[in-house]
Amino acid sequence: MRRAPARLAEIVVTAAAFTAGCSFPGSGGQGQVPLDPRPLSAALVTSVADTARLREHEESAVADCMARRGFRYEPERTTVSERAVTTNPYGLLRKDQARQDGYGVVGEILGGTRDLAPPAVHHSTGWTKALQGTHVERFTLSTGVVLTYRPDGCAYQGREAAYGPGFNRLESELEGLQAAVMDQVEGDGRYIDALAEWSSCMRKSGYVYDDLQAPRKELARDVESTDGSDGALRSLGRKELRIASDDYDCERKVRLHETVYEAQRDAERSTLNDATRDDLRRYRTLKRKALRSPN
Repeated sequence: MRRAPARLAEIVVTAAAFTAGCSFPGSGGQGQVPLDPRPLSAALVTSVADTARLREHEESAVADCMARRGFRYEPERTTVSERAVTTNPYGLLRKDQARQDGYGVVGEILGGTRDLAPPAVHHSTGWTKALQGTHVERFTLSTGVVLTYRPDGCAYQGREAAYGPGFNRLESELEGLQAAVMDQVEGDGRYIDALAEWSSCMRKSGYVYDDLQAPRKELARDVESTDGSDGALRSLGRKELRIASDDYDCERKVRLHETVYEAQRDAERSTLNDATRDDLRRYRTLKRKALRSPN
């Protein structure tokens, strides 16, 4: 499974702001295998509250940049989904999550938190150019991915002002590094074997799934086939909880969490070097400074 890092602030600052220092339920203490393994020691993840604060900091910096160019920019209302922050990137489940929220598919709808596109707002060509930028540049990440960005736009410059010069490129490098680690994990023979055992376990419970994302895709299709009524959605939600509970039990039975942790540990040993570790430390430092800055 290939992942490409998000492009750098092409239109508006919408990428979720992540940082380090976050712990998750079931992550275990020293000497224990984390039951919610995250790439790069969760360096790209932060709490919901801090994510919202960082997003507000970014939006304020974009607005300041636009004001200096003679344009009014209304900072976007910041809403951060807890599910988006706490969902495991590999698709692994936590016990409390599986029993109470399943995969979050139906919960997002019943809770009214599914991302909806804001109504289109028409701006002048000058306003759009000021925000997006006009001068296109490219650079190649260490992973070989080529990014296109516009460094003269306020979307880009606002994030640079919020965190510090070079932040956009640094974050993209680390996103690319995280994707490379995950690709290595998912191509590891130990992971492939454990996933096959998980699939076999799920078949014994009556499900035909070949990968961890399959239940989510099936439930998303089921949502589309309902009439949208609360009754239909709640019935589907009960089904989701049953599937997720069986899913979690199978993950634990085949030691999938432990396998991911071990494969990830080895992937990071072969991928990280002194330079990337320095980048991770600098990234954490920039995020901490931004959190201490007034908007």
